[in-house]
This record gives sequence, structure tokens and C-alpha cells, in this order.
Amino acid sequence: MKVGVIGCGNIADIYFKNSKQFFNNFEIDACADINEEASKIFAKKYNVRQLSVEDILADKEIEFIINLTTPNVHYEVSKSIIESNKHSYSEKPLSIEFDDGKKLNDLAEENNVYVGCAPDTFLGAGIQTARNLLDDNAIGNVQLGSISMAVPGHEMWHPNPDFYYKYGGGPILDMGPYYFTALVSLLGSVVNVDSKIKSVYEKRVIGSGNRKGQEIKVDIPTSIISHLEFKSGALIDTFFSFDIWKHNKSHIELYGDKGSLSVPDPNMFGGELLKCASKGGEWESIPTTHMNLGKYNIEKNHERVNEDPTVANYRGIGVSEMIDSIKKGKKNRCSGELSLHVLDIMDSILESGKSRKKVNLRSECEKPEYFSEEENKKLLKG
Repeated sequence: MKVGVIGCGNIADIYFKNSKQFFNNFEIDACADINEEASKIFAKKYNVRQLSVEDILADKEIEFIINLTTPNVHYEVSKSIIESNKHSYSEKPLSIEFDDGKKLNDLAEENNVYVGCAPDTFLGAGIQTARNLLDDNAIGNVQLGSISMAVPGHEMWHPNPDFYYKYGGGPILDMGPYYFTALVSLLGSVVNVDSKIKSVYEKRVIGSGNRKGQEIKVDIPTSIISHLEFKSGALIDTFFSFDIWKHNKSHIELYGDKGSLSVPDPNMFGGELLKCASKGGEWESIPTTHMNLGKYNIEKNHERVNEDPTVANYRGIGVSEMIDSIKKGKKNRCSGELSLHVLDIMDSILESGKSRKKVNLRSECEKPEYFSEEENKKLLKG
């Protein structure tokens, strides 16, 4: 299936690179960006056609478009893709507003096309191993848990970090999709949230690129503490912050009635899990580096300096799995339903923080099917 890309910014490179290197059921045929110079760079680097946004939407050979624009225009661009009767896969989040996300799903159903949305990291070896363990009752029924995503801020590495600190940015809308998508894929739907929000710094200083040293103003909350209640009965505490210099907390820990499970970084595909299935016992290490979507593949000189050289990055597997699902006529795992529920979680967290009241969610979501080694292998080259 021929695929187009709209948006040739910082995240685009890994999609182009991985599509050529890892996946066997699609190719990126063309790219577009409102900044013509940006699309020219990618067209030349990856030997694809450079088109205007209008032309890529009108191109009849392209059936599927990946939307890699900034979050504030995700809705507008995805809507135009769907209205062009093409399948739409967006970088996270689906949109900034829940109502807009719902409109996209409804419009896709009307036009008989698929909607997909990042993150696809939960399809990787780390989260899928956790899913397999939970399905096998390795720690019993999950009752409690915690999330920690705390960093100094993306201005340390991103050359144009402004949108992270404007409406539509912040740690919840930026990093929340990784964590909440992982949680929903493991535990199912959230029913209500209760949150507190604050900002520590009024301004940020850009730390890399041509604008290094410039200050940017902070317009949104940069630290959020929330309590999530799941339909299953599980209670999960979450902490998201762009204000923390250093910490020593696990990304995700889940506590069942028969044990505990430490889950690796949901922003990556692999990672080590830790399991304890005896009271007061020792952690058992569960590696994933031998698995298809857990093998290290980040080079030491990679231009995204926030990525460690010993991680697995298979971004684009969600596109590959979605195209496979389209051909088979089944629901894709990175579905509009899942991404809308994740958006609902994030929107409700921020609303709860503003109102200082518990907020009930408006949506539900089924857990995506387990993504087996046998199934993902069929989508990979070699």
C-alpha cells in the first residue's frame, strides 16, 4: 500500500527510516509540509516524491496518510485526510479536544476508512510481555499501581520546543499517550480521575539547535498528579512533570493480589521487566532483547539525543499493523477507539486539575488484542 506523510518535522525521520528498514507491507511514496523546504529535505534524503499538502490529499495512488504535524493541527489535518477518503494515522494525540477526536472517529466511519494514532510503542516487546504475564495471571488481579514520568523538560534536546509549553502541550498531552495507552492495553478502561496541577517555572531556556539560549514562556501546567480508577477496580497513581531534575522511580509498577510487576519505559519498545511473585521476595528479571520488537536498534550517534543507544525503536509498527488490519478487515490495535479513550483520560485529568473535582470519563475502550511474536514477525523484513 502506498503511503504519504504530511508533516516533515523532528519526529518524521524515524518513520521514514523505519519504513525502509523494518516493515514489509508498506512504502512511503510521497511527503508534504506547509514548509516546502522541510519536505524537500525528506524527499531528497529518502528518494520519495515531494508534493504540496493539497496534491498529496488529491493523489489517487496514495491510500493512507501519516499525519506528523504538531498537535494543535492534528484534528484539522486528519479531518482533511479522512474527507479525501484516505486512511489516517496520526502522531499522538488524536486531537487536543475530546469532541474533535470523536468527530474524527465518526467521520471515518461515515467515509468507511480507518483511523489510527500513535503511540505504537505498546505493541513492542516490553508492554506485550507485561500483557502476556497479566493474561497468564502471573501477579493475580491488578489492584494498585503507579506511574512516574518526570524530566527536566524537552527544551534540553528539542531545537524548537515552544509547543510543549503552549495550549495542547505539557507532560500529559505529550507523554501521557505512551503511559495511558500502555495502561489501557493492560488493564482496560478508566472510569474517573482526580487531579492536582501546577507549574514550577514561568520560562524555559532552549538548550540545543540554532535557538540555543532563547527563553520561551510557559502557558500550561507542567506538573500533574492524578488518581485513576479503572473499570476493573484497579487504582493507579500517576505523576507527570517537566519540572524534575532527577528521580529514581520506575516508569510503571503494577501491584496484583499475587505479586508485583515493574514495566519498562512505554516510550520505547523493549526494556527489562521485573516480577516478584512471593511476599517479600526478590525481583526476577525478564529481558526482552531476544524478541522481534525488543532488539536494540538505536545507533550511538543518533540525532535524537534523548534516545539511549541501548533501546528498541520500531516506530511505524502501528502503521504496518493498521495496513495489515485494513487488508484483513479487522480492527487495528492503535485504533481511533483506543486513542479517543486515551484522549478522554488526558482531557479529564486536566479538567479535574482546573476544577479540583473528580471527573467521570465519557468513553470506554476494549483492550486491544495481544500482539504475538508470530503475528508481528509476519510484518517485518527478513
